[in-house]
Amino acid sequence: MVLKVLTKKSELHKNVESTCLFCEGTLLNYVESLPKTYTDYDIQRGIITNVYLDKLTQTILYKKFIPPIVLVANNDLTSYTVGKDIILTDFKILDGLQRTFRIKYIFDTIVFFIKTKKEDEAILSDTKLKLSKKYKKSLENINSNTTIFKTIIEYYNNEKPTDTEMLSLFSELTQWFEVWLNLDKTEQINKMLVLNAGHKTMDLKHQLELLFLNVVKEEQLARFIRAKKSSSSTFYKIKKAGDFHLSHMISAILAFHAQKPINIDAKLFQKLQESIEQELEKIKFYFNEQQIEMFIDFTNKIDDIFNAEYKDLGISWLGRETILMGLFAASGKYYYQNKQSFSSDEEGLVKEVENLQIILSEIIGKIKINIRKFKLNEFNLAKTVSIDITKVNIGNVFKYSVFNATSKILCDNPRDINWDYLFKLGNKADNDCQ
Repeated sequence: MVLKVLTKKSELHKNVESTCLFCEGTLLNYVESLPKTYTDYDIQRGIITNVYLDKLTQTILYKKFIPPIVLVANNDLTSYTVGKDIILTDFKILDGLQRTFRIKYIFDTIVFFIKTKKEDEAILSDTKLKLSKKYKKSLENINSNTTIFKTIIEYYNNEKPTDTEMLSLFSELTQWFEVWLNLDKTEQINKMLVLNAGHKTMDLKHQLELLFLNVVKEEQLARFIRAKKSSSSTFYKIKKAGDFHLSHMISAILAFHAQKPINIDAKLFQKLQESIEQELEKIKFYFNEQQIEMFIDFTNKIDDIFNAEYKDLGISWLGRETILMGLFAASGKYYYQNKQSFSSDEEGLVKEVENLQIILSEIIGKIKINIRKFKLNEFNLAKTVSIDITKVNIGNVFKYSVFNATSKILCDNPRDINWDYLFKLGNKADNDCQ
């Protein structure tokens, strides 16, 4: 993509200088330069519904202003001059994915319209319903829809542009870009959060994922399902043995550290965002690559145990965030009750990691031996009888019920789980075996 550098500004982040080049280019050059994987940048949320952004068709057709798009350059751009052109060959979209997605399908729809008009002139007078019957699937193949198609047809009927003039809309439209050079992952995440302030609220799960992306390794990240791919609240419907949802794992590890169920809400997010370094300092032990691998293995073995005993019921049960959080919270309580104390030096850290591995193995052993005591077949029945969903937060009840149930399983003399009793206990810790 060819861009003209208009001006620049530099920032210093932890003694590393990052530079922002403010540039201009054309929409056509931008659309034609988009990589096929432009929507796959891991810190971006998925494409969302937004009625205002969906009106971008009119903005482009009538050559109105589109706010600047923020990019992160991956290729070497150390040589640049204000007032001269640069060639951006490798980039990711830091802010503007929603606009870009729509700009791309508007361009593709205009191309589709010009081609289709030559073959089927009736489209110029067809109703929206008729257009849908004829071209719905073709439009879906380019991520478009009948509404966009009809808008373009109405523009053509009203303005009478030539095909060349239709296509030149993109080549004549100047677009501004902010191109960041030498911006590390942590600062990309920070800017992403700032840039989204005031926009449509970013899903809280995605915000939490962003805050921890800089402590989860790339190769580990590939093993998780992200919130933008599957809603954490419906993940249990598609979960298979060995599947993990990233936000579930983050929530579960936070609950492990807290030794009790927690609420993933705006209050927690504000605390994390305002003092991320201090909060991460407290829990960074768990977000080390080796410890993350332990938790993945731990969760995998739990999956296997519940799958062996309860089949699909066990797998879907563990696919709920509230269930995994309750189980991890009880495991964290058991860990802190049984862990040894070590010095803060390097040798002490090695021993602490070994101690975590030993205790997680103990927990797995206890769960395996006592798996039938969970009585998952009684879980749903007791839930419908014991919980008045109009009076309680069912998510909190689930978290504490599983927390209390797992705590009982980890006791020296575990007993069968009475879900009816635990549901009626609500979001309180059971005094038995606490």
